Amino acid sequence: MAKASRWPRRSILPGVLVLAVAGTWWAGERYAARDWLPWFVAQKGELVSVAVLNRRQTPQGMLQALRLTDDRGLAVDVQLRLPPPDGRLRPVLVILGGVQTGGRTSELVPDTGPFILASVDYPYAGRRRGLSVGQFLAALPAMRRAVLMTAPATMLVLDYLHTREDVDRDRIVLAGGSFGALLAPAAAAAEPRIDGLVVLFGAGDLESLIAATLDVPGPFDRPVAWIANLIVSPVEPLKYIGRVAPRPVLLVNGRGDARMPEALGRKLQEQAGNPKKAVWLDIGHATIRSTEFRAVVIDTLADWLAETGVLSAGEADSLRLRDEDRPKQPDDAEAEHARLDEISETRQVDAPHDSPPLHP
Repeated sequence: MAKASRWPRRSILPGVLVLAVAGTWWAGERYAARDWLPWFVAQKGELVSVAVLNRRQTPQGMLQALRLTDDRGLAVDVQLRLPPPDGRLRPVLVILGGVQTGGRTSELVPDTGPFILASVDYPYAGRRRGLSVGQFLAALPAMRRAVLMTAPATMLVLDYLHTREDVDRDRIVLAGGSFGALLAPAAAAAEPRIDGLVVLFGAGDLESLIAATLDVPGPFDRPVAWIANLIVSPVEPLKYIGRVAPRPVLLVNGRGDARMPEALGRKLQEQAGNPKKAVWLDIGHATIRSTEFRAVVIDTLADWLAETGVLSAGEADSLRLRDEDRPKQPDDAEAEHARLDEISETRQVDAPHDSPPLHP
């Protein structure tokens, strides 16, 4: 009798496992689809202190490292690059950069033109490189919290900028590049005081992006990507990019970008609302230190800033690199200029870009 009674249990075990897997998948999909925008907004505290961490003068202006703290204990480090004061109200470019550059991005921009730069460091105090698997897993909760708190951190930076007498409050643009491009749509959607959004080398569909970049054997890449996506799904760019409208959006991608596959870049561009301008460059994943970024990407940004009325034509021209400052190989300057000219000429605009001016 005892032996026969085990058969029903064995027969229902596969069904129980299937139901458990299906239930886990259903719960995970619901969680991944959740709209986190109200949560981001609810996390915003009130600015209570501004501490100067460092200040130094450079030929391009003053670099000032600040720590902003809100009444809930969130501390955000931001580095300002301030052009010489001249009594004018200045437009501001708030920057979410790469994981490693973070708040130092403002130091790496060749010329700020008329802008005050405010590069935001991610609210994460742990190590960012050289982690073992065990160290990475131990740091994962803090990393995830930093990702989720980037939008509230950006909102705190806007609070600070609105206290400055040299800031033009109607000309504040958020720019996200590389890793920052994945977080900037959520931050811009949560913060209505941002007047325009720039996404440099971004993508949508984080699960597919993770699967495309994972070094995992074929059968396991999708399950691992699905699990990893649950960690970062609150900031999925496809949820938020369309909610930046009617503020203008610039999306710049490289056709040869191995980090951000072209199909996923197009997904993000298609989801963005109008007015938007989508630009494809015949380059790879350009970092801020690269020739392509310092020349072609900045030229593209300057064009858009003038088209949308964020900058006047003269202000936009002052943002561009002068010919003598453009990075090039000393022994092959003419070939370098020709190559950059060719890249510029082959830019493809895949979306309407008749963005109305921010200002009449």
